[in-house]
Amino acid sequence: MGVNAIPEMLANTLSEYLGWRTASGIVQTNIFGHTGADCFSRLARQALFDGNVIPNEHYVMADDFIGQGGTLANLRSHIIMGGGRAVGATVLTGKHYSASLALKTETLEALRLKHGKEIERWWHKRFGFGFDCLTESEARYLFRTPNADRIRNKIVAASKG
Repeated sequence: MGVNAIPEMLANTLSEYLGWRTASGIVQTNIFGHTGADCFSRLARQALFDGNVIPNEHYVMADDFIGQGGTLANLRSHIIMGGGRAVGATVLTGKHYSASLALKTETLEALRLKHGKEIERWWHKRFGFGFDCLTESEARYLFRTPNADRIRNKIVAASKG
């Protein structure tokens, strides 16, 4: 496993400039080449994190690029599960449609209405979380997918690649 030097340097620079500590012990344990990957490939290969989280500590997450927002969402989950508070995120560059990570209620409702409950149950069994933990960009992508079978088939195929 390697360390992505760009987010680490961004975090260190911000830490130095603002007088904050860095949480260098929290690391992504699986590394995927997401550059040029489609959304299904990104969704199929969720980022996993490890490392001690200080309970009640405030964390600002840093990354070099935001495409669908899944890496930051998964890091946020790790921080929250460890008892910390993810209070913000910053990136160097990204897709304009991913500027807001928070899933809108109307997007979630539309996704569930279009594709039904079974696909979300399958999703939860496969990934350990439901559609309510998706980013706005991820949910919109799944909503634009014609049907639930295509979602399932594309995720399974992407996970083998």
